[in-house]
Amino acid sequence: MFSKAFLICLFMPFALMVMGQGENDVLARKVTLNIRETSIEDILKQIETEDFAFTYSAEIFDVKKRISINVKDETIGNILEILFRGQGMECQQLGNKLLIRKKRIPKETVPKSDTIKKEITPTSPIKPSAQKVVPPVVEKEREETPVTDPKNETVTPILEAQSNDSAIGNSIPSSEASGSASENARAEYYQEERKQTEAIVAAYKNHELAPLIFVPLYDAHPRSLFPFKFKGEIATEEAPKREKEPKPEKPAKDKKFRMNLAPTVGYTEIGNRDAVLIGGQLVYNPTKNFGIGVAGKGFITRAEPDAQLGSDYAYSGGYGGLLLEATLFPDQPFHLSFPIVFGLGEVMYNSLQPVTGLNTIEDQRTIFVFEPGVYLEMNVIKYLRVGFGAAYRDASSTNLKYSSTEQPIMDKNGLDGLSINVMLKFGIF
Repeated sequence: MFSKAFLICLFMPFALMVMGQGENDVLARKVTLNIRETSIEDILKQIETEDFAFTYSAEIFDVKKRISINVKDETIGNILEILFRGQGMECQQLGNKLLIRKKRIPKETVPKSDTIKKEITPTSPIKPSAQKVVPPVVEKEREETPVTDPKNETVTPILEAQSNDSAIGNSIPSSEASGSASENARAEYYQEERKQTEAIVAAYKNHELAPLIFVPLYDAHPRSLFPFKFKGEIATEEAPKREKEPKPEKPAKDKKFRMNLAPTVGYTEIGNRDAVLIGGQLVYNPTKNFGIGVAGKGFITRAEPDAQLGSDYAYSGGYGGLLLEATLFPDQPFHLSFPIVFGLGEVMYNSLQPVTGLNTIEDQRTIFVFEPGVYLEMNVIKYLRVGFGAAYRDASSTNLKYSSTEQPIMDKNGLDGLSINVMLKFGIF
């Protein structure tokens, strides 16, 4: 009864291994992939199916390394070799899991030490030719005998076997000379063995075993352990690592406060008479090249005698409104500005008595004015600019008339004309 149970326990792992080999081999499955610049972790997820998955530790290899691979009907084992080429990895199938781990380093066979049993002095005579065959016989024994623990290992002296052979087939008694030669042969042999052992120990003195990796245990027995063998030629290329380009810096927003006040004085003609223009403008500049504000001008011509009214009369009035101004090269010592005025105003034909202050108005009209201009400005100091320029005044019809006869005093285009101006700008630019 005991022997049957022992045999069942002995052959049970073998039976399970055979059954496992009969199941579907996942590493031999064929897969088609066409992937560019994808991490190894994502590639493994794409290979996984519902009936198997990969198991690994993210610390034993670079899971974020990007790979480009293009294969058709290639086994999973060969694909894994491509992914982990040069990283010293291997794959083991455990049930429905594929375990990826570092390759295990096989244990080196340590040669036998020179620890030997205490020699027994032979009682039988030894053949003189025994010293010639001692090294080959012992060397053969060393090759066939496995090594376990050098400290506990013992070697049966070869001389015991030789003494037995001598006792059976030799009846010649040993002499003192033959015993001395045998002792010298044994001493030379063990001295040579000691040198070889010391050389091997010195070679492996600094040898370090690979660190152990924690591997989870499963109830299922491993089906197979595939060494990754690449068959055929598959063109693969490792995706180059892209260096992050520095983002271009956005220009800082101009939040500086800018405003200027500019009085102006100029000359023009109104109704074929010389006139003086006096005005000014207040402008806010959100940028150095553009401004928006208000502007206004007043005018008066020289007084001339009027035969019908019997007194000296002149043209006077003013206008004002929205101002838009564009500036070219504002940081240069000399630059250009282009103001445009849209406004309303009034023109009148009147007689002003300087002594009495009496103002007699013969006729007056409301006008609409559009006045573009151009100025050459000069930066004098930080808060002061001087400008010289011209503007053209386009006004609506005036049609001033005498109140008694309805005869025209000024034609409809009498207010249109060119003006020459001088301007001083004070402010923060």
